[in-house]
Amino acid sequence: MGLYSRARARVRGIAAGLVREEVRRAVDEALPIVAQLVEFRRSPPEARQSFHDHAKAPLENFAVFQGVRDRLAAAGVPVQEVDLAPADFRRWLEEFPEIRDAYLPHGDVFVEKALEHYLAFRHLRLVPGDIYVDIAAAASVWADTLRRRGVTAYRLDRRYPTGIRGIDIGADAGDTGLPAGFATAISAQCAFECFQGDADVRFVREAARILAPGGRFAILPLYLDDAYFISTSPYCDQGEIAVEPEAMKLWRDDAYREPFSRHYSPEAFARRIYAALPAGLRGKVLFVRNLPEVIREFPGQRVYCLFVFLGEKMGR
Repeated sequence: MGLYSRARARVRGIAAGLVREEVRRAVDEALPIVAQLVEFRRSPPEARQSFHDHAKAPLENFAVFQGVRDRLAAAGVPVQEVDLAPADFRRWLEEFPEIRDAYLPHGDVFVEKALEHYLAFRHLRLVPGDIYVDIAAAASVWADTLRRRGVTAYRLDRRYPTGIRGIDIGADAGDTGLPAGFATAISAQCAFECFQGDADVRFVREAARILAPGGRFAILPLYLDDAYFISTSPYCDQGEIAVEPEAMKLWRDDAYREPFSRHYSPEAFARRIYAALPAGLRGKVLFVRNLPEVIREFPGQRVYCLFVFLGEKMGR
C-alpha cells in the first residue's frame, strides 16, 4: 500500500472513531430523555398538567378560581377584586403600539401577553421619573417602550453579561447586586412561575431590598390553582429540576417544552410567599373578577391572567 493510501486509510479510521465517539455521546445524552418519554407516555392522566391546570380553560373553570380566591383570603392573604375594562385596554394598546406589534405574532396569546403589560403599567402607576426594572425580561421591548415615555427603565435577566450595561442588567433576580432603594417599581411578567428552588422566595426578599420607600412591585400572572404542583416537560433533563416535597410533580403535556412551571395552591402561596414578605413590604392579591367578560371580548384568544400579586414598600 502506498504512502497516500496508508494516509487515507488512517484518516478514515480516525474519522470513523470520532463518529463512533460522537454517536456514543449522543446516545448517552439521549438515554435519560428516552426513559423520561417512556415514563410520560405510560403516565396516568392525573400525573399530567392538563388534569390539574384549570387556567387552560378559565372560562369553564371560573368557579374553581372563585374558590381559590376564597381560600386565599381564608389563609390570611389580602384579596382585592378588580374589573378589567376592555375598552381601556384597547385604548392603551393604541398608545403603546410597540407592545401590540411585539406580541401580534404570538397568535392566540397576543392579548394575554399585552394584557400583562397593561395591568403592570396601570397597577404600578408608572409615570415619567419612575425607575423601573423588568425582571427576567429576556428580549422584551418593554423597557425601551417605557423609556420613550419618560420612565428610566431597565431589563434584568441572568442571560445578560453581569452588571449594568445600558438598559440591561445581568443578574439573578434573587441577588441583583443593585444598590438598596435602587428602583421605584419592578415587575415580572410571565416569569415568576419559572423560578426554581428557593428563587421565588429570594426574589420577594430582594424586591424589598432594591425598592425605594413607596416603591411598588407586581407579579403577573400569579399562577394559583386548587392544588400545588410543578409541571415539567419530559423533553428536559429531570436531573436539573428541583421540586419541593410538598408539591406534586406533573408532566407537562402541551406544546411547550418548558423545564419548570410552579402553580401554588392558596395555602402554599400564603405559607411560602406571603409569610416570607419582609417587614415593611405590604402585599395583596388582585382577582380579576370579570375575566369571563374579557375572554368573550377577544374570541380566539387565550386569556388567563386571573391573579396579580401586588406590593408596596412602606415609607416615604
